[in-house]
Amino acid sequence: MLRCLIADDEAPARSRLRRLLLPYESNGRVVVVAEAADGVEAVKALNEHDVDLAFLDVQMPGLDGFDVLDQADPDRRPDVVFTTAYS
Repeated sequence: MLRCLIADDEAPARSRLRRLLLPYESNGRVVVVAEAADGVEAVKALNEHDVDLAFLDVQMPGLDGFDVLDQADPDRRPDVVFTTAYS
């Protein structure tokens, strides 16, 4: 089972990612272990949960997705999919 974190400062974007993951959650292949509304929350979630894959918004208040990775424990860094609403 793939343990995921969704980090985005926009609630609709987090909801959309959750909806996209729902088919995989329902068959037991994925579980969303945490959501974060900003970079500080994302770092905290990465340090508190076992996360295999993080969906990180590129632009968030406080810390952006790249800063989140810089501040996360290097031994606990998950694979990452960067997300953004901008072109």
